[in-house]
Amino acid sequence: MRIISGKYKSRKIYSSPAAAGTKKNLYRPTSDRAKETLFNVLNNLIDFDQTVCLDLFAGSGSLGFESLSRGAERCHFVEPSVHQIKMIKKTVDSLGCSDKIKIFNEDAIAFLESNSGERYDLIFADPPYTYENYNELLTAVLNLKFSIFVVEFGTECKFLYEIKEFDIVDKKIGVTNFKVFVSKD
Repeated sequence: MRIISGKYKSRKIYSSPAAAGTKKNLYRPTSDRAKETLFNVLNNLIDFDQTVCLDLFAGSGSLGFESLSRGAERCHFVEPSVHQIKMIKKTVDSLGCSDKIKIFNEDAIAFLESNSGERYDLIFADPPYTYENYNELLTAVLNLKFSIFVVEFGTECKFLYEIKEFDIVDKKIGVTNFKVFVSKD
């Protein structure tokens, strides 16, 4: 897996296969094709220069690293798996961007609830496709101040949340779906 565009273009993002004994696609990274489509949408909505990003369920950190490569000022990675955090740190070391990141080893909703006053320009959430708490996740995200929130989910997901205060862009790439909430402020 590689970074698609920007300062770190073509640089490797370290990731690991699904842990033994876990369900298929538990730690599936966003495909390059899906990531490229998402960032084409985002390029029309936001200028990455000086943005502050949050990558929830970071996994390999692919979405956060792509944002940093495109000019984001900093990115916070939230990931409950110690093994995945090791992969993020390995990528950070290879890119030499430790001054631009913070890594939090905790559950995404717990992180959001303990940081409810924080301001992020761009928030990514890429939970496992077996995740069942999308509506609780969105409720927790709404307690933060943000410009754009991107949630990735599979075709089997029952994501029912719609919010009138946001413009919503939906994208489908194969089995991957993105719902992009754009603040009207």
